[in-house]
Amino acid sequence: MFIKDNFNEENFDQGLVAAVGQRITNGEYTDAILAGTKYLTDMLREKSSSEGDGAQLVGQVLGGHTPKLPLNSLQTVSEKDEQKGIEQLLRGYYIGIRNPRTHEITQDTEEFCIRIMILIDTMLQYINREVEEFDVPDFVNRIYDPHFVASKEYAETLISQVPNDKLIEVFKYAFDRRDDGRIKDIKFAFTAIYQLLPEDDLKSAIECVGESLRVATDNSKIAELFRLLKPSAWQYLQNDVKMRIENMVIESAKVGRYDIYSGIEKGSIGTWGNTFGKYFSRKDDLVAVLLSRLTSDWYTQNYVGEYFMYSLPAMITRDEQMELLAENLSYAALSNQAKIVRSQLLEVCENYPAHLKKLLKVSVQERKNNDSEYAEELLDLLT
Repeated sequence: MFIKDNFNEENFDQGLVAAVGQRITNGEYTDAILAGTKYLTDMLREKSSSEGDGAQLVGQVLGGHTPKLPLNSLQTVSEKDEQKGIEQLLRGYYIGIRNPRTHEITQDTEEFCIRIMILIDTMLQYINREVEEFDVPDFVNRIYDPHFVASKEYAETLISQVPNDKLIEVFKYAFDRRDDGRIKDIKFAFTAIYQLLPEDDLKSAIECVGESLRVATDNSKIAELFRLLKPSAWQYLQNDVKMRIENMVIESAKVGRYDIYSGIEKGSIGTWGNTFGKYFSRKDDLVAVLLSRLTSDWYTQNYVGEYFMYSLPAMITRDEQMELLAENLSYAALSNQAKIVRSQLLEVCENYPAHLKKLLKVSVQERKNNDSEYAEELLDLLT
């Protein structure tokens, strides 16, 4: 089997046979190996538009998260393993087979030469593969599949199958189709994409959402767009969009009211300050509004209690704001006895920053006579 008579175009890559020429026929086995290797190197360079040589070239062409020359669609663990394995095999070939023959005289046999030709021919089969182009519209159909599982785990598993260089295309195509599905479900897919996008593509994705926010007026549509945004990437929104939406949230929060029996009455857009407020350019203005809502009546206090008890301390940047928050929370909970503020405060106060806990203890002590039993329970949690 491993004889030179078998080295022909019927059994081997035509380009490889042409590159080796008559060397094997003439018994020039080491030269044949080097000529075949040079052809393999040229093919790696041509297929990837890369320079370099040897193991370094292999790493440039086949390695990394987004290889210049993918050998498959890189959608499954097995496909990624195949890519990595062939890369490592080729690296080893250059280091263990090619390099010794370029650095010192080697006497190769006919049998060994043909074995190496088979190895080179196998590698050429891999790098000459026609990889099926990733179909963005077809993949997005899976996001809008009626059986899409609205969970973090499913979405991450699904999105992991998208090649890195196609993520932004999938995002934009899926965003354009957002009216085709339930936003509360498909948001899991968008969140999974955000986790994988490089910074430049993340900026492009956020600006894509910003184009729609720029003209949105209906509260329900604005809420849908908020759900498809990544809060920590708020900075990438266009400046005019940020200014407009921040103003809408703040103005909405100013009239926010929550009834413990019927739910939110006013200020629905303002509630998005809970998730995005700490990233706002005008977060101090939002904080001022929310602090003032804690001094009004049950409806305004419970609006803050229902939506902002966890997030409000994270928005605060100044000591005087923190002092006012402690004062107003104790007033709402003890003096006015706003039910949601009272219950939420018991749930979240242990997670408050140490400085706020200290300030709260003082304020609660000052109002302890309004409801000593509740005050003692709260003080125990703050200690």
